[in-house]
Amino acid sequence: MNAVIQHEDSGKERFQRKLADSRYFAFSLVLHLVLVILLGAIVLHRATMDPPDFVADGDGLIATPDSLPAAAESPADAVPAESFAPETPKINSPSIDIISTTATTNTFKVAPAAVAINLKTDVAELAKATGNIAKGIGSGIGGLPGTMGGRSGSGRAAAMKQNKMKPASELAVLRGLEWLRLNQNADGSWGDVHKSAMTGLAFLCFLGHGETAESEQYGVTVSKAVEWLLTNGTTHQGRLTSDGNITQPGSYEQGIATYALGEYFTMTKDERVVELLKQALTHIVQGQGPDGGWMYSFDKSPGDLSVSGWQIQALKAGHLTGLKIAGVDAALDKAMLYLDKVKGPNGGYGYRGPEDKYSLSGVGILCSLFWKGERGKLTKGMGWIIESTDKQFPVKYKAPSADLYAWYYHTQAALMFGGGAWDKWNRWFQDEITAAQNPDGSWPVSGNASHAPAGKSGDVYRTTLCILMLEVFYRYMPTNAAL
Repeated sequence: MNAVIQHEDSGKERFQRKLADSRYFAFSLVLHLVLVILLGAIVLHRATMDPPDFVADGDGLIATPDSLPAAAESPADAVPAESFAPETPKINSPSIDIISTTATTNTFKVAPAAVAINLKTDVAELAKATGNIAKGIGSGIGGLPGTMGGRSGSGRAAAMKQNKMKPASELAVLRGLEWLRLNQNADGSWGDVHKSAMTGLAFLCFLGHGETAESEQYGVTVSKAVEWLLTNGTTHQGRLTSDGNITQPGSYEQGIATYALGEYFTMTKDERVVELLKQALTHIVQGQGPDGGWMYSFDKSPGDLSVSGWQIQALKAGHLTGLKIAGVDAALDKAMLYLDKVKGPNGGYGYRGPEDKYSLSGVGILCSLFWKGERGKLTKGMGWIIESTDKQFPVKYKAPSADLYAWYYHTQAALMFGGGAWDKWNRWFQDEITAAQNPDGSWPVSGNASHAPAGKSGDVYRTTLCILMLEVFYRYMPTNAAL
């Protein structure tokens, strides 16, 4: 009996233990279920609130390679943007007495791309293709002196009409500028020898057409040219020559490159170039000889009119900047005394002494008219140039007597002088220079190959002189009223 009772008690205790265990199990089960539900809610909340590592496309669905949309294709006629990020080099004071200035930084606004132009197309199609170029002309130009007013939009149209420029000549200018753009070196310069002079001449062509760093067609070209001049010039302490030395060719390079830099500042007011321009002009001022002229290497010996002509043009460009650079105006006054010393009996000008030399007489007349020259005192010389051209040196591109250097100066001198002299010269040179252009926009070797031989720099030299001649109609307005 006790054994049964003991057995029953044992069974009851086991049942009670199982019942207790089941209660613990149920409690544990409920607790785990609650935890699972809470954790699920947290995960769901994070999934709806936290952003994923990428943005899915298609109504929030996870993007898979198959579900991603195909990349948009560029339009077939899209032109890839050409970028150019200029840097401002540091300018150190050179060894000569330079005016103390503070340079500031100015970032160029560069055109995104150039417009493709087919240079071999006919005149009508070329005009249509280059029609958008006019949109950028004059942008960035402010406060131009009156003599440079023909470089901007409406001013150019009026100057072309007034000075009797033909449409074909302007198209020749456009072709020439496009050739220069396509043949610019990667570093922004032009040519293979005397690169500073070639770059200065090419740059003058774009500036003469009113092109700046903001121009639609030539913004990148202009920006790269400025950068090369800045980098090269600052490296050589304001000596704007290819190698930093003012040697015989360096004398020309200094004048030509400074001329271009001066025009650029006048058109853009880009403060980045002020310090370098002052240094470059001061080299010219201090290189002037006792007689008022300039000689090779600026060695202070009696002046050479060919070298002096470029320095006078550079100084005049410096004057037009309005920066009032010390010594510039005084050097120009002194240079006029030098011109009087090399004036010939017929009103022409000589190389290093008084004579009538056809290739240099235009230099003397142009430089005189550029700076306080009296038209009446130059009438005899201008008449001698016109008579000599008519009888001895016809403006024929393929003639053995062809002289692009003389024509560059004669063209400007005739326009500045005006009257019958300009009418005659315009009839002689405009059609001849326009017709001589190559289909690619450059100009070939003339009949006098010794003046501009073949070769990379020779091609640039001939092309730039011809462009500058054809831009004469609007590049500089006459300083004297025609009779």
